[in-house]
Amino acid sequence: MEQTEIKEKKLEEALKSAGCHYGRAKRFTHPLMKKYLLRFERRGNIEFFNLNKTIEGLNAAANFMSELIKNEKTILFLGAKPSAEKAIEKIAKEFNMPYMNYKWVGGFLTNFETIKTRLEYFKSLLEKEESGEIENYPPVEKKRILKELDKMKKIYNGVKDLNKLPDVIFIIDLRYPPHETAKREAIKKNIPIIAICGSDNNIRDVNVVIPANDKAPSSINLLIDLLIEKIKSKLQNG
Repeated sequence: MEQTEIKEKKLEEALKSAGCHYGRAKRFTHPLMKKYLLRFERRGNIEFFNLNKTIEGLNAAANFMSELIKNEKTILFLGAKPSAEKAIEKIAKEFNMPYMNYKWVGGFLTNFETIKTRLEYFKSLLEKEESGEIENYPPVEKKRILKELDKMKKIYNGVKDLNKLPDVIFIIDLRYPPHETAKREAIKKNIPIIAICGSDNNIRDVNVVIPANDKAPSSINLLIDLLIEKIKSKLQNG
């Protein structure tokens, strides 16, 4: 067996161990995802991904993202659900990119000029906190501002330095309702989409698809770790 084949086989085994091959029940399958799924003769209720397609998607995403990073383009990473929040923060920070992992703010892309005023306000509150100015406010006002600041940190901390629309958006699970909104906004603004997509995802207008289990933390974490590894390798090797 060739060295490359051995490596791919080990990767496939790792993906399977993390549960990356699991789709959802067949009644939820989106027609556009069928080409990424295994078609068994025996009957069963759960869909399974063809992991060769998953690996192809990972490689395509790594190629695209490494070129973006080389050309100093901005990728906005979105994983605003509990199973994805740590992984999305990890990959964004690895490449010094903006991210949202608490909630998606409606209109973030389609009404970005207004959003920028919120980001400026957020940064002004951070400066007041850092300088100690907030401590001089009356108790009631101080309590209100600190409460507001705490909420804004969760929402905007990963995007506070974003001063223009991103060049690309990376999304985990397009079926998650807030992420569906983000996808629609990206399409309206002609922003390319890279996504980790479960068997229930509508991938129409998605530029790069990574077909895999987009629900389980074990699957998401491995896929993100593999992406980081592949992107870093491409950046190092030119």
